[in-house]
Amino acid sequence: MLPILALALCIPPSDSSLKALVDSAAAHNRVVPESLSSYRAHIESEITVVIKRSSGTESAVQVEQVASESRWLRNGTYDQHVVGYRAQMSTLTISMLGFLHRAWTVPVLYGNRINVMFGADTGRATRPRGGNRAFIVAHPFAPDRDSAYTFTGGDTVVILRLPGGRRVPLIRVHVEPRLTGTRKQPIGLFRGDVFLDGTRYQIVRMRGSFNLLGRSPAAYPMLRSFFAVDLQNGEVDGAYWLPTTQRIEGQVASPFTGDARTALRVVSQWSRYAVNDTVVRADTVQRVPHTLTFAPSDSLSRYGEWSAPLGTATAGMRTDDFTDLAPPSWRPTGKPTVDLSYDKFADFFHFDRVEGAYTGLAGQLRFRDAAPGLVARANVGYAWTEATFRGAAGLTWTRGPWQLGLRAARQLDNTNVFTTAFTSAPTIEPLFTQDEFDYVDRRSLTFSATRTLGPEREAVVQIDAGPGDDRYDVARLRRPPILPNVFMPDSLFRPNRGVENGTYERVALTIDFHPDVDLVFVRPGVGAQIHYEWATGDIAWQRVTARLVGRQFAGPFILTARADGGLVTGHTIPPQQLFQIGTLEGLTAYDYKQFGGGQAAVLQTEVGYELPWLRAPLRLNRVVLPAVAPELAIGVRSGWADASTAAARAALLGLGSRVNPSTDAPLPFPASAPSDGFRTSLDFLLRGFGGALGIGAARALDGRGPTPGWSLLIVFGSSI
Repeated sequence: MLPILALALCIPPSDSSLKALVDSAAAHNRVVPESLSSYRAHIESEITVVIKRSSGTESAVQVEQVASESRWLRNGTYDQHVVGYRAQMSTLTISMLGFLHRAWTVPVLYGNRINVMFGADTGRATRPRGGNRAFIVAHPFAPDRDSAYTFTGGDTVVILRLPGGRRVPLIRVHVEPRLTGTRKQPIGLFRGDVFLDGTRYQIVRMRGSFNLLGRSPAAYPMLRSFFAVDLQNGEVDGAYWLPTTQRIEGQVASPFTGDARTALRVVSQWSRYAVNDTVVRADTVQRVPHTLTFAPSDSLSRYGEWSAPLGTATAGMRTDDFTDLAPPSWRPTGKPTVDLSYDKFADFFHFDRVEGAYTGLAGQLRFRDAAPGLVARANVGYAWTEATFRGAAGLTWTRGPWQLGLRAARQLDNTNVFTTAFTSAPTIEPLFTQDEFDYVDRRSLTFSATRTLGPEREAVVQIDAGPGDDRYDVARLRRPPILPNVFMPDSLFRPNRGVENGTYERVALTIDFHPDVDLVFVRPGVGAQIHYEWATGDIAWQRVTARLVGRQFAGPFILTARADGGLVTGHTIPPQQLFQIGTLEGLTAYDYKQFGGGQAAVLQTEVGYELPWLRAPLRLNRVVLPAVAPELAIGVRSGWADASTAAARAALLGLGSRVNPSTDAPLPFPASAPSDGFRTSLDFLLRGFGGALGIGAARALDGRGPTPGWSLLIVFGSSI
């Protein structure tokens, strides 16, 4: 990181002095200092895929940690040699090393061009198969800078106090690209700030984004993206400004995910410099390779000298850190805009046994400067089997940490409890396999007020209030439409469970602590949620739920735990407000929603141990998979549900009867029943690929499970 900041100043220069400053910086940065011949350094990188949800919460779905030994020579040769690798994945997917298959770190900020992210392999006589994926950026201080850039600023923004007492004025120069003209080859143009050592005129930091000039039309015009960097140098040996921290980030948004974004974030920390270990008498004007090489698999498997736990290097960073550099259409200021925009993919398409296929259209109006912070959204769709329209319309107004909202909706909501971000609703799964949800046709008008707390959204508090109307709807489909004999050869879709019809007025309070921590994601930490709601009217209830989750890495051990609990009360309790628990809620040795009642709890814990084998990523030509990295895991999962009141027992009867899975014929016992104490299942898993795939067995410890002995268990995803 940058050294201690000692004093802030603002000394704007004249146009002539700014030009002189830029010319001097160009002269000092065109070549490497004469006394710097080479260096070696250790690099620890964290490559994270982050999802920013529409709520503003950000969660990591994939984290890969890479240790490298780098070697740079004055002639421009650069090798990044990977010596260690480990990963955690929330889903089975490819490794991001498949996109970063050349050196992704930037060895120096000197020269006329900068190789960013993909490191140009300029030593090859021909382009590699699939095209040259290098991203070459015209240096702001290159000889042709005036044809590519304009400059402003030139003021001293801070004084750095370096170790040893040296004081360095830090000068900021703002760079804007000229986006006109033509280029024979596509080239990146920098937009942002360059910070200079005011005594040596060498680059201390570059923070900005890139525009690609001369690029062919986008292959995916509906995707919006941008690419930003924050490249920070530190003084090495009291003489050279060399890399210390580099953050390289690409963000992508789609109209099918609303305000959500996906970010590929690469953060690299440099240490253990050995300067001038090799004498090279050449200049950096030569174009020579940047290479990425790997140690042998057995060496990668033995590596254990990590300086930081997995997931911590990028934990405090957010996509909003680069809001000032984002494309104009992403910014909260400007002219009003109307966009095709879905809050979630399910508003565009989903499939379930009640509606059949649902297709929809959605859009938003962002008022921006006309009414800062105000956004209007609407979606409407048609359920083709049910022959019913559904949709929603609403307004949100955001100001600082506050957001106010008003929304009217008719939607097919589900009654599942203790869900996660990946199990909150179906999208396409029932096209192939069992529909694991029960539904209620719900109309609502909701006013909401949300307040975020802390600079990094450590907590979120939300209040909802408004009228509602619940109606029962039947399951209209009996089998999946695609390959039903393959995935469900002996089963039918279940009937939709019972719902009590009625109108009500509802008030709810939700408090989320560390909402970015959830076991379906891979970031370590502790998260919690408390939810309370009260409703009165034709149907009435009081309901409280609580959740506590935690994930921690301790050497080769991976510790995960989750606790969910809830209570619902009332003179009469609508069946749709009961707690129903089973396989999907974590009780791996029991049936779908086998247990239910007015109160319930599920406790889950898993301990994994990473075996010291097969830790090298799998490079299959141009595709790279995460390391197999086998992990032995043992999990204990306990659940309890009780119906201690007459209202809860009556509500259980209102759910209907359990059915024969092959015929849907009613069986002589209720769909869900009290558990008669805690029911506990034990499972053993062999996980792999960063924990994203597990194969093993589970059994009920109390001997009362539906299947005696052990049953096969296959787990997709890191969640427990």
